[in-house]
Amino acid sequence: MESKFTLEDSLQLLANNYHKILRINLTEDSHTELKMYETEKNVQKGYSEKISVWLKQFAMTGQVDPKDCDSYLKFTDIENIRSHFEQSDERMRFRYRRKTNNEFRWVVMEIMKSSEYRDDKQIVILYIQDVHDAYVKELEHNKELEFYCNYDTMTGLANFYSYRSFCNSFSTSLCEKPVGVMFGDLNRLKYVNDTEGHEAGNHYIQTFAERLKKAFWDWNCYRVSGDEFIVVYSGEDEDSFNQRVKAFDELIKADNIPTAAIGYSFGITEEIEKVTTVAEQMMYADKQKFYKKFPKFKRSIAEQSFKKEMDTLVKVLTDSYEALLLLDLELDEYRIMKKSETSISENEEERGVYSLRNKYFTRTYVASEFQNLREEVGSIENLKKRLLEEDHISCAYQLINGEWREAVFWRMELAAGEVSKVIYYSQDLDTAMAKRMEQRQEITDEFQMIAGLRDEYSMIGLIDLETERVHMKDVFSQELKAFKEVEDIAFEEGNDIMANSVIVPEEREEFIQNHQLERIIEELNHKELLSYFHHVLRDDGSRACYRFNFCYEQNNRTKIVLAIKDISDIVEWAHGK
Repeated sequence: MESKFTLEDSLQLLANNYHKILRINLTEDSHTELKMYETEKNVQKGYSEKISVWLKQFAMTGQVDPKDCDSYLKFTDIENIRSHFEQSDERMRFRYRRKTNNEFRWVVMEIMKSSEYRDDKQIVILYIQDVHDAYVKELEHNKELEFYCNYDTMTGLANFYSYRSFCNSFSTSLCEKPVGVMFGDLNRLKYVNDTEGHEAGNHYIQTFAERLKKAFWDWNCYRVSGDEFIVVYSGEDEDSFNQRVKAFDELIKADNIPTAAIGYSFGITEEIEKVTTVAEQMMYADKQKFYKKFPKFKRSIAEQSFKKEMDTLVKVLTDSYEALLLLDLELDEYRIMKKSETSISENEEERGVYSLRNKYFTRTYVASEFQNLREEVGSIENLKKRLLEEDHISCAYQLINGEWREAVFWRMELAAGEVSKVIYYSQDLDTAMAKRMEQRQEITDEFQMIAGLRDEYSMIGLIDLETERVHMKDVFSQELKAFKEVEDIAFEEGNDIMANSVIVPEEREEFIQNHQLERIIEELNHKELLSYFHHVLRDDGSRACYRFNFCYEQNNRTKIVLAIKDISDIVEWAHGK
């Protein structure tokens, strides 16, 4: 005989999940307890035969958390319940805190129409379920998510999202207001990471953040990127802003090695970002002062891009070069970039002390009558002195085995007015003179280009004709900030951004016409270098004149080099300004 699922079974199942189940007659203002703890049938806890009185008195006798009391009374008002079900079949649901075993716990009250419900006999079922543990866990999870969305977990400071939200809310008033911004950028963070490890780098970041909190505890402090911090003061007292920021700047500068470069600005504006831009520019000026005083940290930051330049240089060198070394004169170190299969010192270490190598190589492989010359030319003292006056020096010498070699030293980098990095290569003098001169000219052109990149160009890009995409090598100009975070972009898309965000409005149509890729390729088939001139808008509203240069990459006609140069100074000089 099949078993039947009875009403009692249903009630028992509900009883396991709900600690109160009531059948309520709204028409008669009465109730029947289907499931309820005996302790609740207590007049002192508000119990009454009338459901409207019981629900109200339950709250008035302190059984509902005071913070939820007003909402509870509105929800459980008998007229509110009647009105709802006269208009809708949807269940009613309310979450609140009620007293259970002398503590307030979260519960959910649900009220739904019974199958017996009629217009003249309004029967509903009321359930109350304890959801405290699950809801508290949900609240904690939501708080955790809110924290991750709005705060930097490493420092506890507000993050970039919070900064943007604050900027947006600041702008919604549509009126100008006074605001001050301090922009801080950590010095030598990469150096700390590389030499001491990322744990030390994290501690470096956290220590600076703690100093920010202590100095600006009542202002908005943000960590907006790995090493960048912003502090926003939205008060009217400019003097107080300047005094506090100057005091913090002096505190940072008092360190043996300043922890950060600082820039700050105060303005009356609708947009905080405008003041932030000025503060950021001031920070960059402070950063340059830091690098001038501590040049070795700038070199460590530039090491990765420098290596890329070296890799490019190595590609243009042929097998006739017996060795190619990068020399760091300040650290007295060398690094082998390339050596051929016929190199004399083919088994030597990839890195080492340069002064020792110079002596060892000379006294081991160079003919005795040329040893003094070769060692003197390659000495650190001679290189530092002569390469300040010339871009390169060379000397010819004979090896013990009778072969003739030429040693060439090229100046690659200056630091604090002294030669710091040098490229050294040697070649067999028996190579045909024409070939040697051709290769030497290639190296000359390559070195001149590389040496001038940082100082001469605002942006360097490489256009791949097969994919019609541009790979950004470096972006140095503030006017081209739209490309600073871009590593790879479609050529046509890059043109649109340049035209709409950088070029002055009256020249945009001409710019788009000039920068059609098919046109550029056609022009370069008839000339080695193609140049266009256009004006761009600076952040301060003034104009700059840029020259856009295009040329094929050396020995590779599938790639075009794009080099953008600010020639405003030259133009102004030509016009007598």
